[in-house]
Amino acid sequence: KKQAFYDEFPHCVHLISNEREHLSSEALEAARICANKYMVKNCGKDGFHMRVRKHPYHVVRINKMLSCAGADRLQTGMRGAYGKPQGLVARVGIE
Repeated sequence: KKQAFYDEFPHCVHLISNEREHLSSEALEAARICANKYMVKNCGKDGFHMRVRKHPYHVVRINKMLSCAGADRLQTGMRGAYGKPQGLVARVGIE
């Protein structure tokens, strides 16, 4: 099922964080796969409904620096240091 009403599955489980942190999209996907595998094993395929509420919208950027010989001619240091996108993360708070 794509959607389920609250009276079909009366119990609710939350995965919470103890810190304010950034969770990468890969970490969220790994947690979803692990939880799904555990629930299918214990409840059956149709015995639960799972929803991931956090989505990775925040873009993490990196300003690559070279550390080899002659790198001083190629890089500009902190001038124009906006960086290139490295990945997506979800900003998670203590809830």
